Amino acid sequence: MAETPEEILEKGKAIWEMEQTEGWQILKGQIEQEIELEVQDLINCPIEEDMEHKMAIKAYKIVLGMVDTARKEQEEAAAQLRKE
Repeated sequence: MAETPEEILEKGKAIWEMEQTEGWQILKGQIEQEIELEVQDLINCPIEEDMEHKMAIKAYKIVLGMVDTARKEQEEAAAQLRKE
């Protein structure tokens, strides 16, 4: 079921508020550090371990991408509601 523009705005607002917290800033920094560590491990690991590191990197990036996507959807919903 598709979300209404109002629901998307509310979700985006909640995520924006989360992003403003010290806890999110700490967690985001840790995620970014983990990505860097996995990239270094990927560069230096035996070929048999490539997939493990690639999947970890992808998982971390998915989390950050979910936040970015929700914020973009919020902006799009706001623009749509302004048109109405």
